[in-house]
Amino acid sequence: MAKKSKKFDLTHLVHAGYVKEGQPLYFVSDPSKTCVVTKHPSGEYKVSTDGKQLVTVHAFAQTCLGTEPPDHASKWLRTAENKTLYELWHAEEEESLAA
Repeated sequence: MAKKSKKFDLTHLVHAGYVKEGQPLYFVSDPSKTCVVTKHPSGEYKVSTDGKQLVTVHAFAQTCLGTEPPDHASKWLRTAENKTLYELWHAEEEESLAA
């Protein structure tokens, strides 16, 4: 039986400790384009480029690319340790399957 993949959720990655509030993220093709993991007043986590406007990971990747991401937006943002959000998301899924 194939396991249905969970939907990407930045808030879950923060709660699970894979990324932290205030942590910078970098666009993979141009590290000068950065954003910061920020808590939205609703309690969910998004990213901010200016400390004011909060957007989704998808919206930030789309802005950086100038078009719709050709694959999952989480593949376009990485941590300072060179791990993409996509890698962290799937590492977390693999850990839960191994448990």
